[in-house]
Amino acid sequence: MKSIRHYFGALLYTLLCTVFLSASVSTAFAEEGVKAGVNDLKAVYIFNIIRFTDWPVRTGQKHASGIKLLIPGDDDIFSIMRSIAEKKVAREIGLSVESCATDSCISAASALFIGSGERDDYPRLLDLVAGRPVLTISDIPGFATHGGMIEIRYHNKKLTFVVNLQAVNRSGLYISAQLLQLGEIVGRGHE
Repeated sequence: MKSIRHYFGALLYTLLCTVFLSASVSTAFAEEGVKAGVNDLKAVYIFNIIRFTDWPVRTGQKHASGIKLLIPGDDDIFSIMRSIAEKKVAREIGLSVESCATDSCISAASALFIGSGERDDYPRLLDLVAGRPVLTISDIPGFATHGGMIEIRYHNKKLTFVVNLQAVNRSGLYISAQLLQLGEIVGRGHE
């Protein structure tokens, strides 16, 4: 019985991952016939994480003024995300991508991707957006366990992600349960 549950659980997980990535990659890259590299896939993860996140109604960020994604410290991801932001599906959610790194600009963001170029500065960046509805994402190892919301990991030629639920809950954001099922969860305990 346990092996059957394990088999179906693994099958469901694989199916969800495949649907998540194939829909994402086809949406973002099919029109150009681009061969996706690691940074391309990271950018697709970032985009879909944003798509499956809801901001508090009181801020109106998701629908009224769109989603402002800031990317300090990673020119490759910035360039790819700018291309994705031009796609119809990204325009529908009002995604804009900037590389501004000033404190006031970061504080006004809806989402923040902290690239590895900001490895030494990311604790300060997290402090700037603490308590605000700003989705924080990074590929810096240990990001989620050190207060960031979502850490994208590349290991054994696979991308995965880790979600820090306490950090997400403190910000007032809501991440879809469907997305949470695909990642590893840390910070489930009570604060």
